[in-house]
Amino acid sequence: MRRIVEQIAELSALRPELEDQARIAEYEAKRERATPAQHERHQQARDAAVGAELEWLKAVASLNSLGIQLKGPLEGLIDFPSYRDGEPIELCWKLGEEKVDHWHRVGEGYAGRKKL
Repeated sequence: MRRIVEQIAELSALRPELEDQARIAEYEAKRERATPAQHERHQQARDAAVGAELEWLKAVASLNSLGIQLKGPLEGLIDFPSYRDGEPIELCWKLGEEKVDHWHRVGEGYAGRKKL
């Protein structure tokens, strides 16, 4: 799980830069005097952005298949549905924390975190 969340956080930080590079390369490739190298750079930048998005989607799907909810992709924040004293709650973990050590009531979110 930690590896998947690390990957999501990395890709979440990287994707905006890759998308910017693809937009810039597209602009340069559409210019009247664009060179073959500029067209190739556009295709490579586009492939990198699409590839990062697909990897991000696969990683999120992996979490979802485990019943884990992604709450904060950049910070690596996830919740696990659970019960405490018969009440539905969410166990809460954030990238950088050693173990799952917090919980909150459903709907309270990160601000409502309490120590287990």
